[in-house]
This record gives sequence, structure tokens and C-alpha cells, in this order.
Amino acid sequence: MTQKREVGPCASWGPASREVPLISNTLEEIKEIPIQEVARRLGLEVQGQLARCFSHKPDRNPSLRLNLNKNQFHCYVCRGVGGSVIDLVMQVLGIDFQEAIAFLKDGDRRFLDGRGAERAVRPVALPPERKSALLDAFMQAAPMEDPGIQYLASRGIRKEILDKMNVGFLSPDRYLSVYRRFRDRYGLEIIKAAGLTHFYLFAKQQLSFLLFPYYFDEKVRSIQARCLLTKEEAETRRVKRFAMTERAAVFYNHDHISRAKVLFLCEGEIDTITMLQSGFPAIGSPGTWGFDEQWLDLFLNKTVVLCLDADPAGKKAASWLGEELHRRGILCLKIHLPAGCDINDYIKRGGYVGSAQSGTTEP
Repeated sequence: MTQKREVGPCASWGPASREVPLISNTLEEIKEIPIQEVARRLGLEVQGQLARCFSHKPDRNPSLRLNLNKNQFHCYVCRGVGGSVIDLVMQVLGIDFQEAIAFLKDGDRRFLDGRGAERAVRPVALPPERKSALLDAFMQAAPMEDPGIQYLASRGIRKEILDKMNVGFLSPDRYLSVYRRFRDRYGLEIIKAAGLTHFYLFAKQQLSFLLFPYYFDEKVRSIQARCLLTKEEAETRRVKRFAMTERAAVFYNHDHISRAKVLFLCEGEIDTITMLQSGFPAIGSPGTWGFDEQWLDLFLNKTVVLCLDADPAGKKAASWLGEELHRRGILCLKIHLPAGCDINDYIKRGGYVGSAQSGTTEP
């Protein structure tokens, strides 16, 4: 007879569970601890193979998928939220790789209290101004370098626009050097609170990455990192392509909203930069369409042109955005791209977009 076990957030890592070993000796054994069990014990609301995302709230419709076959997780809304059971512990609790290993290996409960996924010692809460200054200092320590310039040149993007948007670059060794310098100067808890430890996953995989700062009122509010792998290469190597200091609360190039009557809304940073380089007033979604509804009111009395990828996710997002904007009386147009294409590919191939002044698009 199967023993009934508690599965709530306060359940222990006890030997009563045959699915979750009390002690795992190797990294591979740790990665095989069932992700559903780990998610429950971290206090996530698990519903079958879905859970409410810990990274964005409110998550009205559970958007965190638990892949039981691969024993991995992925959020459909938040770019960069996903990975193995180790990544799940790191991202939920805000701890580093070694702490996550200790948590999973030994059933260590130092990071949990009676309410589930909360630190016994709460993370440092940085005032927005201090966090912004820290992120700005980090960007200054990550100037653009030739590998990043060459990668973006292959996407048709020129160095002048990279300088204008303050895009940065770090190799794995350079990141570790900057990380240690910041840790020694500010302390580990401070740089964790700023989200600067989230880029460790790239250094661990020996991957260089680009850095895209998100500004609001001309201050850095968050940083998106993107490695140089293609989507196919990342899937083959089973690594993430994106990591962010925190889920952005603003659009990429957000400050442009107040200065333009026509806005081209793109999917991500590279598409946004592509449109800006072509002379269009563009802003970028910070994730895979994790829109807060209040953001839509920013477009009142403006014309919005949707430049979303021609894939299932992009089409679904365009449909929802179109309906919501129309409901608010906001004029919304859409660029119709070839199947599977994004705006960067389209423009690089010489595709016609229309007028940046009128917002007209190709039918």
C-alpha cells in the first residue's frame, strides 16, 4: 500500500519519500530529483504539470510548465526563467549554485521557514536608486567587445546603435572577474539583491553574453543578458539563452514612449534595435509577452504597430494585444511577417515595413 505523504510547502525531505532521496551523492542524481516534488517543497502552487510562476505576479493562469520527461521547468511569460531542478532552487530562493546543491543534496532547510519558500534570513532589499547605481556600474564594467560586435553585425546591426543603446558584453572570465570585484566591494548579499549573480549560469557553461540595460527615467532598472548561441544550439546543449537581473517592469527603450505618437512594439532587444536603426520609434517587450495590463494604458492617444514574431507565441500575443488595445480605443496595426520570421530577419532580407511617421505597414 502506498504511504500517503504531505506535499504542501512545509513538507520535509524525509525518508518516507521514495521519489526524493534524502541524500544524493552526485550532480546527476541531484538533477534527477523529481521537479514536481522540488516545486511543491519550494511553496509553488503546483497543478499537474503547471505551477504559478514565482517570478511574475499575479500569475492568474499558471504559466510555469514542469516538464516531467526532461525534469526541467520553463515559464511561458518570463524570459530566462527555466532550467533544471538546481536552477529552480536558485531562482526561487535567490541563492547561488553551491547553496542550491547543498539544499538539494542534504535536504538543508536553512533557507526555508514555516511558510515554505522564504529565506530564514530575508534577502537584502535595495532601494531603487541604489540598485540602479549598482547596475549602471556593472554596465560600465562590461564594454562592448569584438565578439559581440561581430555577432550583432551578422544580424545586420551596426556599432553606432550599440553605443547609443549602451549594449555591453562579457566573456566568462571577464564576468567572473567583475563578479569577484563587485562581491568584494559590495558584499555577496548586495549583488544577489541586484540580480547580478543570475549571469553565473553563462560563466558555468563557458558562454560569452551580451548585456541590454533597461532604462526608465534615464536610470538602469534591470539588465537582460543573452548568450551568443542560436536557439537550436541552446536546445542541443540544454542551456538557457537569456538571464535577467529581475523581471523588467518597463519596456526596452521605455523612455521613448513619451516622445512618440507612433510606436513599433517589438519582441525583445535585438528586434527593437533593428527597428531603431532603421529609423522607427521602437520599444521592446521584456519577455515572452508577460504584459501587465496597466502597461497598455501607456499607449493611450498613440498608434501602436505590432512587430511580433510570426510563430505561434507571437501570433497569440498579437491577437490578445490587438483586442486589448482596441478595447481601449487605441489604434493598433500589425506587420505581417513570413511564417517563422522575426522583424530582424525580415528587414535584413530587405523586407518593406512602411512609414515611421504614419505607422503604415505591409498588408
